[in-house]
Amino acid sequence: MIRLQFDADGYSVICSADRVMLLAKEFALLRFLYDNRNQVFTREQLLDRVWPLEYPVERTVDDHIYRLRKKLKPWNALRIHTVRGYGYSLTLTGVQRQNHPSLRDQEVQDAVHGLFRKYQLLGQGNSIVALAAQQEQMGFELSPFYQMYTRFVQADILWFLEREDFAPKDRLYWMLLLYIGTAGVTDQKLALCEQVLSSGLLSAEQERELRILNILEAYVENGQPERALERLPLTFAVMERDELDKFVMPVALMEMYMHLAANRMEEARVLSVRLEGMLSEAPYLRELGRYRMMQGFMLLLTGGVNEAERLLDEGLNTLDMAKQELLKIKAVCQIRGFLKRYGAFPALEEKYATQYERLDRDNGLTMHRLALRRWLEQTLSAV
Repeated sequence: MIRLQFDADGYSVICSADRVMLLAKEFALLRFLYDNRNQVFTREQLLDRVWPLEYPVERTVDDHIYRLRKKLKPWNALRIHTVRGYGYSLTLTGVQRQNHPSLRDQEVQDAVHGLFRKYQLLGQGNSIVALAAQQEQMGFELSPFYQMYTRFVQADILWFLEREDFAPKDRLYWMLLLYIGTAGVTDQKLALCEQVLSSGLLSAEQERELRILNILEAYVENGQPERALERLPLTFAVMERDELDKFVMPVALMEMYMHLAANRMEEARVLSVRLEGMLSEAPYLRELGRYRMMQGFMLLLTGGVNEAERLLDEGLNTLDMAKQELLKIKAVCQIRGFLKRYGAFPALEEKYATQYERLDRDNGLTMHRLALRRWLEQTLSAV
């Protein structure tokens, strides 16, 4: 088992016979993460623990993490993970796992995965990420689905690109959604949706969701809301046939988006009233954040710019509170596309362009976009 020794006098850390020299705050940060390994900490929490009584910015944590990774790179068994939209966690790979009796207790495993399913329904990405980080302490085995879903809500594109232990067909749906959620307005994402649908590589559930929900959004963002509206009867028929109650709110939000994009204000208002009722009974954070955005779009089209901006920001803040990093990126992309298509709002365009630049920097969107698209194209060409 890998074990680090910390020499506080010289700010050095030793692993086996190797010694690495660190700066004082690098040393303190590594020691804190090592002592609390397998736990996830936000940048704010790390600032409080490692920089008490000081006033550095959040970027200070990122810079120190970057330098630690470079200095500790030869120690393959130690990894500092970026938990997208949340913070950082240190893990030791290749370490013998604790022999928790709960690992062999199916009741415990079912109960934990029941929590994951509930948090997924409620849109609580923060709870999903926090629970996933506690595998070692709580003694449960994360299913392949939730291994991927946890990284998906964090928009961790690099993780999906590097995970060769998952077959391409198992990653395909997630990587398609990562691409169409972060690429902004582009003809390629609609074409990729159609290719994936005809590839035969998706599970029945994934193909159904892509056909009745995700591709409709791609039509809207490609300037074809009428084409999306034409396919709504199929969506409703499949929902009724398969009793997809969990799709009711996401589809209603999608339909409102279609009507707004087609400037069908009366239909959008009817759906807005319906969604208000649904959200009063089930105020799921993910859907609430999306609904505030739709309200903002509706006001932009009717001239209420100041109130529209407030609602757009409230929607983004709700998604941020829920740690739905991918949905927040997607939302900012949709806001920018809507502003560009449906009015001249230079101040708002500049504001949300700045927000996108920050999300781009934090999540490596531009850095990984080409590799993500090439992966999708190569996987589909091999069919």
